[in-house]
Amino acid sequence: MPDGGLFVYKAARDAHEQITRLWDFMSPTIVAMWNLRWQVQGFLAVRPQSTQQELVQRFALGSSIRGNEIRRSCVDNSWEDQQARFASMLLTNAIAIFEEFIEGMVSLSIADENQARRTSKALQFPVGSARNYQNGYAELGAPVRELVGVFNSGAALGRWYSGAHIQSLLLCYRFFKEIRNSGVHSGGRATQELVTAYAAFQPVATAAQLGVKIVPQHAQPVLGQVMTPDLRGVYAFSDVILRLIATYDRDLSDRRGALADIEKRLGTISPLQRSRTNDPNKRTKLIAGMLTNANLPPGQHTPDFLEYLRRTDRIPASW
Repeated sequence: MPDGGLFVYKAARDAHEQITRLWDFMSPTIVAMWNLRWQVQGFLAVRPQSTQQELVQRFALGSSIRGNEIRRSCVDNSWEDQQARFASMLLTNAIAIFEEFIEGMVSLSIADENQARRTSKALQFPVGSARNYQNGYAELGAPVRELVGVFNSGAALGRWYSGAHIQSLLLCYRFFKEIRNSGVHSGGRATQELVTAYAAFQPVATAAQLGVKIVPQHAQPVLGQVMTPDLRGVYAFSDVILRLIATYDRDLSDRRGALADIEKRLGTISPLQRSRTNDPNKRTKLIAGMLTNANLPPGQHTPDFLEYLRRTDRIPASW
């Protein structure tokens, strides 16, 4: 992911990296499970009377895992059931990462825990809910002049930014969040909240409305019946999460919380560089390099932003 590290909020960068690591681990694990099933079933086709201990010796020796579940996992349980279990784990973790990102970002602007909790929850809902992301934006305060137009315009928005599709992305998020909730709280049986979220998502469940290449695959829930997440659908849903993270990161990049985060990470132009640079073009490149070194996007060098850099002695007062 070429621009994966370029976020205004460190919480956004951390979340992006966590989701990447999650898939880097889970994808080969799923493939390995498929291959283990094939090997165990092939072995048993030749030696159908093999004992559990023989299976352990053949497939688990040296792993430090007892392996007593090999026959049940590879023979008794269907591949479809295992895919659903993988999907459930991925879905639960992806949503947890997104929620942690929101909480980390909000805490930089709002000190009161109760208010921060309400704002974090609002940022998980589309317009149409009593409290929604627009309320959350307002509760994070007015933009600070130092950052207005710096990271939320032009090339600084990056390829993951999806501001034009945020409502649709949140409708998708609510549907998959309710799948997760039904799995955690009601044994996987579809709740009324899940059925309602599905109905709200359907009108925008297209690549054009979501601004994605692949619409997360999903089935229609039936109230009271068990519904499991689709593995390919969860794969595509991770793209929805990444786009929401990038969009919130840029839309809220001019709040006081963003300024506090930037303060911690932004370096300074060194004395040697200061003494050797009179060319305005070189100065611009040095400032751009300072942003890159802080894992920040290539921001617009607005007059107020440059004044902030001078005031904090990150660049010379004469620049």
